[in-house]
Amino acid sequence: MNDHQSVLSLDPSSTVIGWAIMASAARLTAGGLITPESRSAPYAQRLDDMLADLQQLLDEQEPATILIEVPTGKVHRRKRPFMRGMGLSVYGFGVGAVWGECRRWSADRPAKVVTVFENDWTRGVPKRDRQLAIAAMFDRYWVGDDPGADLADAIGLGVWWFRRENLFNHE
Repeated sequence: MNDHQSVLSLDPSSTVIGWAIMASAARLTAGGLITPESRSAPYAQRLDDMLADLQQLLDEQEPATILIEVPTGKVHRRKRPFMRGMGLSVYGFGVGAVWGECRRWSADRPAKVVTVFENDWTRGVPKRDRQLAIAAMFDRYWVGDDPGADLADAIGLGVWWFRRENLFNHE
């Protein structure tokens, strides 16, 4: 990427990775969803598929900073009670794999990897409210294209980070 001050924000899981490239809290350069070839494939295969696409994204965008959201709560307890809270371990496996790929990629580059606990940046605001706020802030973001709000959370994490770090880049 041309802008070596860019931030790549990631909202990873074992089924989808929301990503956003931002140049400032108000400037979304690109964003999207990384999904596996098959959502019904075993989680390790899903991660392999998504990590290959993440590697390509990192190589193409060359971010200066990579932000990774880390879960802090119980995942899928309400959606899938039969899992008895095991969703967090699979989710954590996905987040850890993404973190490892980003650390490996940044090892010989002037890029830093920053992990952010979900609760630190969301402050308990419900996901749907965060998604609607992102839609109001960015014309390029469409709620209908992001059913799980994974892209919205990647964008929101980037906005939060720029504001927290007082990095107001007005280009």
